[in-house]
Amino acid sequence: MKIKYDFITNSSSASFVISKAYLSPDQIDKIKNHIEEGKTMNPKIYDTPAWIITEDEHTLSGDTSMDNFDMSWFLQEIGVDEKHVHYCNH
Repeated sequence: MKIKYDFITNSSSASFVISKAYLSPDQIDKIKNHIEEGKTMNPKIYDTPAWIITEDEHTLSGDTSMDNFDMSWFLQEIGVDEKHVHYCNH
């Protein structure tokens, strides 16, 4: 259990995992560069804290401590089938 005695923010964290088998090379590149790509699709996207994107041989994963960039919207916009996205909100 965490106890904080000073200023508390409304921070949250979230993560996702997608099997690379369900992603095209273009989708993988766009996810890795999600802030820049998002701005081209929606000019109202500002410089938000980016998700930390990691990958291994089989999966692409994202993690954020501040869920400001709407990754769900972004993945839908680049054509990722949401049934292959596994989210975990903390």
